[in-house]
Amino acid sequence: MALPNKVLPGFSATLYAQPGTTPTPVSLANLSDETTISAIAIPANQIHVEAIPYFGQDDASASFGVAGARQSDIIPTQSKPTSMTIIAAWNPSDTGLLLIRGDAYNGTIDRTFVISATDGTNIVNYAFNGRVSEFKIDNAPTAEAKCSFTIHPRGNQYGWSNNT
Repeated sequence: MALPNKVLPGFSATLYAQPGTTPTPVSLANLSDETTISAIAIPANQIHVEAIPYFGQDDASASFGVAGARQSDIIPTQSKPTSMTIIAAWNPSDTGLLLIRGDAYNGTIDRTFVISATDGTNIVNYAFNGRVSEFKIDNAPTAEAKCSFTIHPRGNQYGWSNNT
């Protein structure tokens, strides 16, 4: 799997979702393939969100101590992709948000998502297969209506791709 070849200070990010009512998640081998991922990361597949939260991998480790020993050890374990809770302005006619809401209500749909991060020159894509859950709409009368949802990546099904 390709890894980002540049840290992007002050980058902006965009979220894309695989279209269609019966998506087939991208294979593990193709999650880091630039051509495959670029086909998903097009304006028609953009999900209009206010901000992209932290994304990537969570640290995971196991600790143990042996009786009578003065020192325990921390062993790195296979880390998992980060779940992301996302907030967007609620628009009941936005097809992308309706797609996400339908996935959350169903609870069993796996879809490929792409986060495209750019510093204006270079692009790094983070692609993963995930499920949406916990779709909520906040219709506060004193503010703009918002929706929030959480995307849970599936296992270790993720990949980085570079377009620099």
